[in-house]
Amino acid sequence: MGAAEIVVTVVATIACLGMGVFLGSLPFKRDELTEWHMKYQQLGGVLACGIVIVLMLLGYDLASWLAIAALAVGVAVSRIPVVRRGLLARFPELHPAERQSPLRKGTSKKRRS
Repeated sequence: MGAAEIVVTVVATIACLGMGVFLGSLPFKRDELTEWHMKYQQLGGVLACGIVIVLMLLGYDLASWLAIAALAVGVAVSRIPVVRRGLLARFPELHPAERQSPLRKGTSKKRRS
């Protein structure tokens, strides 16, 4: 294992850990996603897959496995309640969208007198 492979492995692992934390901090339920969430969720997923595929094609097997593991660890860490509250406090754009009650869909708030 040469110096270049070590550097690539460390950089890819740190980048995938950060992406995993970001992707894990987004809401998991579809009705809580905003347009912003959907856009960056897709972008993050494509980037993560792209990094892993490029590492595989370059023959960096250890780096590709560590990138996959870092993504999983990042998602798991971001789902810890204390970490999640901290992320939501620091980055307000990660807050889930307000749910609409299915019972109030067709009703208006005006009352007839």
